[in-house]
Amino acid sequence: MTLHAEAPSSAHEAEIAGPAGPPASERDVEPDRVPPAARRRWPAVLALAAALAALAFAGGTERASIRDALGLAAAPPAAGPAGTPGPGDPPADPDVVTLDAAGQARIGLAFGTAETRRIVLPVRAPGTVAFDERRVTHLKPRTQGRVLSLAVQPGDRVEAGQTLATLDAAGILDARNGFLAAQASLGEAQASEKVAELQLRRGQEQLKFGGVAQAEVERRQVDLAKAHAAVQSAQASADTYRAQYQRLAPAEGAAPGTSAVVTPIAGVVTRVGITLGEVVETGQDAFTVADPARVLVLASLYGPDIVRVKAGDAAVVESPIPGHPPFEGRVRSVNAALDPATNTAPARIELDNPGDLLRANMFVSVTLAADLGRDGVTIPAASVQQTEAGPIAFARVAADRFQRRPLTLGIQRSDWVEVQSGVAAGESVATAGSFGLKAILLRSLLGATD
Repeated sequence: MTLHAEAPSSAHEAEIAGPAGPPASERDVEPDRVPPAARRRWPAVLALAAALAALAFAGGTERASIRDALGLAAAPPAAGPAGTPGPGDPPADPDVVTLDAAGQARIGLAFGTAETRRIVLPVRAPGTVAFDERRVTHLKPRTQGRVLSLAVQPGDRVEAGQTLATLDAAGILDARNGFLAAQASLGEAQASEKVAELQLRRGQEQLKFGGVAQAEVERRQVDLAKAHAAVQSAQASADTYRAQYQRLAPAEGAAPGTSAVVTPIAGVVTRVGITLGEVVETGQDAFTVADPARVLVLASLYGPDIVRVKAGDAAVVESPIPGHPPFEGRVRSVNAALDPATNTAPARIELDNPGDLLRANMFVSVTLAADLGRDGVTIPAASVQQTEAGPIAFARVAADRFQRRPLTLGIQRSDWVEVQSGVAAGESVATAGSFGLKAILLRSLLGATD
């Protein structure tokens, strides 16, 4: 139904709708004085006013029904903001963000590439510095004796062959006397052997013309064999006493009857176990000397790191000296037995120690490069954004289009992460500024238009 407003048709109707005056309540207008034609139009005017009021307050569906009832045309739909599809446009992909070059520059967008690399996991562990047991010697006195002098104390550096202590050792005289007696016995046996050889040759010559019997010659052969055996026995005894005396003999220029404790390696004296005037035994530790030029770091591995770290993996030990570069080495082995006190397995790392910066029993921080034995696809760590549904990354599918990709992550490092699914090798992903893409995507999902 279409309504049209009509102008007053007569002077009498104009009088009814006449100039503004006092309110109706202040005018004495009697119904009998209103013309019948005007009274007939009042219901239509009142109905139109009510319909317009209802159209103003009704919802979308109710507005359409009222417009249809009134015969009014619907208003054309308003276009959405730039980049947002209007009601008549096809639905956009909810996982794709479209952003032009200006928008990318505004959020500081940068890109990285997914690449295949060897998966190496950094393993951090506490470590303790220790001397390499192959470079440590525990010195014992070579013979019983009383300590006459001490030349070193703990912390002193020593050279190979240096005398550390001197002992008054009566055992040296016994060794010398035994050596002299063995030499005399050897000389006597050698003389007897020569006599036996001479007697045998004479008997053999006399046997030719019947001067001696055959039995006599055979007896002289037996005597020569006995003399030869006696020489060998005396020689062995003399060699034994000679070696013993040479081992205990005093150093050149030292007093007779004294014995020196001499270090076989160069290094640092870490322990002195004897005192001046003490009578020491051969089983007593007198000195401990260690070579600090090459040390061990025992890194304590716990849980799955015990099987991840293997011999040959690179290791970096933070320097205890500020400004000094870290120490680099490799894992020599991982102990098969756990420490019962800490439930950890020590990984042995061999390190050069110039300047003796690393000291035994020092605590250090160790980073091990555990090679997991496989290759994998990795992306920069800055590419990963966390959501309630899990980690995501934005892959660049066009110059101005970025697709959200749910990720399944493997090994995670501070510089890159392993991607088991979601991104393929060679794809470009957003790094810096990817949080801005995430914010734009969430805003569009929430229906925001600003």
